[in-house]
This record gives sequence, structure tokens and C-alpha cells, in this order.
Amino acid sequence: MFIDLALVGLLFLLSIPAITAYFAYSHGRSFWFWFGIGCIIPVLANFIIIYLCRKDAVKAEKRKVPGLSRYEDEWMDEYITNIIEIGSSNKKKFNRLK
Repeated sequence: MFIDLALVGLLFLLSIPAITAYFAYSHGRSFWFWFGIGCIIPVLANFIIIYLCRKDAVKAEKRKVPGLSRYEDEWMDEYITNIIEIGSSNKKKFNRLK
């Protein structure tokens, strides 16, 4: 009886870091790192990861150009990336001509 209660309690205590780690993993962060942080400081780790994810979301929102649809925004990203790649390949060609 005591072992059963201890196992249930242990599972409950490990579920808090597991939730923190899952939330971090779903936002592109390391699962095991945040699981470890969640084991050390369980409740505080939740607030830290929420703050970091919110900060990333605000930064991404500021980078977006207002008034563009999702399709246009993705197209603009590809267009700029292609320009950068073409520019760097032209520099290599120019340096070979010297």
C-alpha cells in the first residue's frame, strides 16, 4: 500500500517537469534540458519557459511586414534568400576574375 502511494506520488511529481519539457519541445527547445530544469525548480520552470516562448513570439511578430498574407510573407522570405545567395555567388565569380 505504501509503495503504491509512493509510486503515484512520484509519477505526479514527475508529471510537472514532463509538462514543462513538452511545452518547451513544442516550441523548438530541448526536451531533456527543460525536463532537468523542471525537476530542479518545477513551478518556476513553467513560468520561465512561458516567458521565453512569449518573448520569441513577440520578436517574430515584430519582424513580420504588416498587411501581407502568409503566402506573401513566405514568398518574400524566399525572394530575399535567393537574392542573398545570388549576391554571394556573384562575389565568388568576381573574385575569380581578379
